[in-house]
Amino acid sequence: MIRTDLMPGIFLCQHAVTSKKQLLESLCGRVARHADLCERLILDSVIDREKLGSTAIGHGIALPHATITGATATYSLLATLEKPVDFDSPDGKPVDIVMLVLGSDQDSSGHMAMLGLASRQLRASSDILRAADSEDALREAVTGQLAAA
Repeated sequence: MIRTDLMPGIFLCQHAVTSKKQLLESLCGRVARHADLCERLILDSVIDREKLGSTAIGHGIALPHATITGATATYSLLATLEKPVDFDSPDGKPVDIVMLVLGSDQDSSGHMAMLGLASRQLRASSDILRAADSEDALREAVTGQLAAA
C-alpha cells in the first residue's frame, strides 16, 4: 500500500536560491535525504518532467513533480523563496511558492489527486504562505488550510 499524506514533510521558509536549476537541485536533495531515496534519481525524474513543460501554474506558484520507482509513499516539500525565480510560468510571473511532490510509480492516481488538491490549496492560501516568516508559521498556515478544507 502506498501512503499519501497531504501535509508536506519538509517546510522551507524564505529559501535562498537564484535560479530554477539551483532551486530544483536544492529541493530534490532535501527530499532525497528525508525520504532516504537516491538524490540523482529524484533530480533526473523532476528535470525529465520539466522538459515536458513547466510545472509552474501561474500566480507565482510551481508544483514540480515526478513519480519515483521504488517510492513507498508520496513525499512533498513546501518552500517559499527569499526572491522569486523564473520558472517559465504560463503567466510570465516568477515563482516564489514551490511545492515539490514525489509519488510512487505504483500509485499514479494518488499522485495526480494530490497534485490537484495541492494546486487548489496553494492558490487559495498564497497570501498567507507569502506572509509566513518561519518554517513554523508556514506549517501553521498549511495546517489551518487543511483543517478548513
